Amino acid sequence: MLNRKKVIPFRSGLEAERWRFYDCLEGRTNPIEKWYRSLSEDGQYTFDALLKVHCKANSPTEWNSSKMLQGECKPHGIWEWVFVDTGHRRQERMLGIFGDKRKKAILLIGCYHKQKRYTPSDCLKTAIKKAKEVRNGTAELQERQIPENF
Repeated sequence: MLNRKKVIPFRSGLEAERWRFYDCLEGRTNPIEKWYRSLSEDGQYTFDALLKVHCKANSPTEWNSSKMLQGECKPHGIWEWVFVDTGHRRQERMLGIFGDKRKKAILLIGCYHKQKRYTPSDCLKTAIKKAKEVRNGTAELQERQIPENF
């Protein structure tokens, strides 16, 4: 085996294999970034940590604190990440869908959930609307940069 000249190169590094996350924009504004800025410092750190861990996963089944939503969201393939913003002492949610390419995820809307109520109250309808826009190609997306060192 040592004398063989042909070698099949494998991609080195994880960069080519990482998930890429995109914010779904509304016109010229980025509601995902606005939601992110509304989190406490601990909440921002927790969300950044989720992105950092999830981008290295082989499959979304390895994403922790995530699930596919049921009911009216199920036909649109909307999933939800759940994490606690300890600064605001509430469960935050990020709703998203998978993109048209492998390891591409689109973040649709950030919200929080308490006692079976979402805030904003129309976030599920908004997520469905945005998912439809992404699927028909009318949504504008912006790649979310994942902090390397924090």
